[in-house]
Amino acid sequence: MTRTLGVHRGRGGPTGPGRVPMRPMVMVMVMVMVMATAVAIGAVWPAAAAGQSTDALLDRPANLDVDDVSVADGLRALQRASGVSIAFSPDLVPSDRRIGCPCREMTVGEALSRILEGTGLEWREARRQVLVGRPGSAMGPAATTVVGMVVEGETGRPVPAADIVIDGGRRLLTGSDGRFTVRGVAPGSTVRLSVEALGYEPARAEVSADGGVGGVRVALTRAPLPLSEIVIAPGSFGVLDATPTAAGVTISRDDIEAIPQFGDDAFRTLKRMPGVSSDDVSTRLNVRGGTSRDLLVRLDGLELFEPYHLKDLDGAFGIVDVQSLGSIDLVTGGFPVEYGDKTAGIFDMHTRRPPPTGTRTTLGLSLSSMSAISQGHFADGRGQWLGALRRGFLEYVLSVTGVDDDLSPSYWDALGRAHVLLGDRHAVSAQFLYAGDDMRWNDDETGSGVRSRWTNGYGWLTWRGRPTDGLDVETLVSVGRLSRDRTGATNNVGRGEFSPLTTDVNDQATVDFAGIRQEMSVDLTPDLLVKIGGEFRTSVADYDYRAASTRYALDSDDRLFIDADSVRVVADPDGDELAGWAALRGRTGPFAWEGGLRFDRHTVTDDNRWSPRLMARWDPGSGTSVKASWGRYAQSQGIHELEVADGQSVLAPAETSEQMAVGVEHRTAGGWAFRLEAYDRQVDDPLPEWVNLSREINPIPEVESDRTRIQGAEARARGIEALVALEDAGPFSGSVAYALASAENRIDGAWRPRTLDQRHTLNLFGSVRLGGAWQLSGAWQYHTGWPFTEQFLDVVVTEGIDGVEEVEVVRRGFGTLNAGRLPAYHRLDLRVTRRFQMDRSLLEVYLDVFNAYNRTNLRGWEWRLRDHGDGTFGAQRDPGEEQLPLMPTLGVRWVF
Repeated sequence: MTRTLGVHRGRGGPTGPGRVPMRPMVMVMVMVMVMATAVAIGAVWPAAAAGQSTDALLDRPANLDVDDVSVADGLRALQRASGVSIAFSPDLVPSDRRIGCPCREMTVGEALSRILEGTGLEWREARRQVLVGRPGSAMGPAATTVVGMVVEGETGRPVPAADIVIDGGRRLLTGSDGRFTVRGVAPGSTVRLSVEALGYEPARAEVSADGGVGGVRVALTRAPLPLSEIVIAPGSFGVLDATPTAAGVTISRDDIEAIPQFGDDAFRTLKRMPGVSSDDVSTRLNVRGGTSRDLLVRLDGLELFEPYHLKDLDGAFGIVDVQSLGSIDLVTGGFPVEYGDKTAGIFDMHTRRPPPTGTRTTLGLSLSSMSAISQGHFADGRGQWLGALRRGFLEYVLSVTGVDDDLSPSYWDALGRAHVLLGDRHAVSAQFLYAGDDMRWNDDETGSGVRSRWTNGYGWLTWRGRPTDGLDVETLVSVGRLSRDRTGATNNVGRGEFSPLTTDVNDQATVDFAGIRQEMSVDLTPDLLVKIGGEFRTSVADYDYRAASTRYALDSDDRLFIDADSVRVVADPDGDELAGWAALRGRTGPFAWEGGLRFDRHTVTDDNRWSPRLMARWDPGSGTSVKASWGRYAQSQGIHELEVADGQSVLAPAETSEQMAVGVEHRTAGGWAFRLEAYDRQVDDPLPEWVNLSREINPIPEVESDRTRIQGAEARARGIEALVALEDAGPFSGSVAYALASAENRIDGAWRPRTLDQRHTLNLFGSVRLGGAWQLSGAWQYHTGWPFTEQFLDVVVTEGIDGVEEVEVVRRGFGTLNAGRLPAYHRLDLRVTRRFQMDRSLLEVYLDVFNAYNRTNLRGWEWRLRDHGDGTFGAQRDPGEEQLPLMPTLGVRWVF
């Protein structure tokens, strides 16, 4: 039900409070961050250096990161970093062996396993020290810990996330480096291990626990990947700790932490992926010619509807801290039927797992925010918990640096998760996510001001089970609320060429929703499975928007008068969304395929859409795969997306698109990954889009005189993408990505570029570790300039009113939509990280330099009136709508 009262539009909107200045005072910013870092180090150093606990020595954090050192030097470095006394004879340690140990998040026992691997030496804990010697030698009382590693038999590479069952009862997972630790083992007993991992045959091992045992090595043999885990869709990227086998090209967590970026933001980590476009200020991702609302964003299976902080500043940050994430899957090609109501891609985030034992806490301080994240276990290891808090303090940075004393933006978010294993076949998790923004802009000189407050709240329960072999079930129940409270008033008499006399805006909205999602996968045979699922969500919204303005205007005889313009929209739409899907997946030799059908119904717009989809994959040889997809996709305008500020009171019908993609990937044993992909998307009846042609960042953009509604009869996007990445080459990593693409709307019979159309895009990244303590990285980006719309200005001199004899009124017009091109964009970002190993903790200090050579990149032109001197006037464009300049960020992170 929708109720609209007094919807009215006058003859044009007024100019708002003006663009937000974005250029900081660099030296002051550096001083602020240096002082903040010094305070943080002063606070954490005494606590980190104070005393040793009485925990088991082998369980203490190793805090070690060394590379290319001798075994003896590695043992000595471990002793210094962990504070644990390690006794060994130099005569027993091989002198010609060089080792590396990036072990800052391991225990002492795990680090010893890595350092002594292949030496034939063992270690035991005795009299508050660790003794290293030959097996069977007299090294004191036996310990009760078994430390080992799971590797791939053919290559020796570690196997992460392997599931280990100990004596048919206790369970644990290997870390990202394949390491595991079994504690509480009775001396002299035999430990029986059953090991399973995705893509490998199960393996068993027996270890005689005669005291502490190190260097246990379990080798797994490659097996055909389970059919349910094969990624058939093109355009699939695994990020952070995702398994390479399942996700295609993978970016490691070390790479993500090394990439220079502003704000440690989960969305900004993917701005350099092929097919993704975005500007410096915004964290919104535009995938393959689509807009940010065309991207499905999920966290642990739940869709996030407004996943951005500071939406009045174009969504400057995401609402999930990247440090709380364990993996991110980005799909930019065709995706299967279980994902719906979006057309461009999927941004699927998963929270991080805690360490195998104990807790891990991370405290961070940077230019944009301070954060705290902690993880651990409960219920004898069957349960896991995670808690994360983040507070952005941009308002303090802007105030101290003098960027804009009138602008005060702040944001915060909190994330919590509890996960419990119920036996061997079931798991339940409970989660919440809450995020809020508060932004103020005041101009004391004119009495103008804007205040906006946004909140996002989500809560959800998830049950995952395997009731019988071959049957996997997942149920997710969720509730949530979105709200905003935005008010603004301007008084611009005599200020600016396009300014109204006055404006007054009041925007109130809340959206409540609840839903349930059910998915099921059934293995009919080892090479054939069926997927069935459904989702139901009900939503209700309450909108109350009003805006009023006055401005000078001219009648048909060029006589001046004051025009009053007002808009009032009151609406309370409510409706249900129902979806169902089924798919059949099969495999024959090197071929895998999937065919599915999806149905979506939206009661508020009475839309019923069917979406058939097909995907296929061919693996012609080791490390090579060819993928192709075709499908239809439907996307509705959500109840939370009603553009009441632009006079919209009724939701638009859903748009549909037809997409095709084909790609080839190849991975080498040396860590190289190659991919080449082509795509084509045709969109019927695209959803309307409201934009500001000058691209000014404004907290009330709807009152700008260049506000424009883009409604194409159809849209299209097509392109070719290439990626070369070096993922596993010791201290080196890097990538090169190139995209040739176009994105267009058909308007009035002609094809026009979309707002962020980029013909050519090139991204380069490289990182190197120096001696374990230092890491240097750089990223360079180039793309073709975005399109812009030409503006025309003219002056009419007319008789004044209210005692004013003569007034010059500027008339503003626009040329063909997006017919021009801005200058090409390019910039270089650098980051240097220094790690300090301390007593049972790790301190990281990093300097991030955004736009290192201070390139002036444009978001758009600033248009001014130009006097030709002969009584005529015209429009002059200046580079006033600039993107971010050189911005150094000093940050600190403490892990303990």
